[in-house]
Amino acid sequence: MIPPFLPGLKTKRPGIRRLMQPLVGLAIILISLTPLHGQKRGYLPGYVITLEGDTIRGQVRDRHPGPFTDLYSRIRFIPEGKRRRQKLAPGAILGYRAGMREYVTVPLREESAFFRFRYVLDPGAERVFLRVLRRDGPLTYYHREFIHDDNSYLDYFPLFHLQGKPSMVRVTQGILGLKRKRLMEYFRHCPELVRAIESKELNEPDSVYEFYLERCGAIR
Repeated sequence: MIPPFLPGLKTKRPGIRRLMQPLVGLAIILISLTPLHGQKRGYLPGYVITLEGDTIRGQVRDRHPGPFTDLYSRIRFIPEGKRRRQKLAPGAILGYRAGMREYVTVPLREESAFFRFRYVLDPGAERVFLRVLRRDGPLTYYHREFIHDDNSYLDYFPLFHLQGKPSMVRVTQGILGLKRKRLMEYFRHCPELVRAIESKELNEPDSVYEFYLERCGAIR
């Protein structure tokens, strides 16, 4: 039998080797781009704040990943250095962070009368998750996130809370824009802001928020 690699003998093996080299390189690149095993699907780096005020870092997931969104009533949390997953309801923590999103838990009771809604801070009410958009001085800007029942679409409505007030105010009513009467009532201690809202000088939640900080922040 002739040895397979005698000089001058034609063989297909070197061609196979040349073919395999780029494939091996591609495999190395794909492996390097694959997420780490410890980063589970849908989890983001973050933390939770316990009822005692301690911050525990780890991986957080608060919604079902994929095309059909589902907000969890209890977030999933894996503390750093541990493998066991915890499920935490709003009443079990003061807040959490998932990636760039920050949330707090608030004892919120929704009241309705003659199509007027109030959002009362009641210590005896069930706590809910609220996303914190901004927190400047006495005024905090929240989003109350929810899922539309008919299409699984994630939506929200904005809430403002002025420090010391026993309630929050809903800022908009869908496509109808600002809830001007409610905002004027909530910020009646600042006539300048009330006039700007009533005259429709302000039309967006951000503009109302900024106006209050610039013109009314020192009025209490």
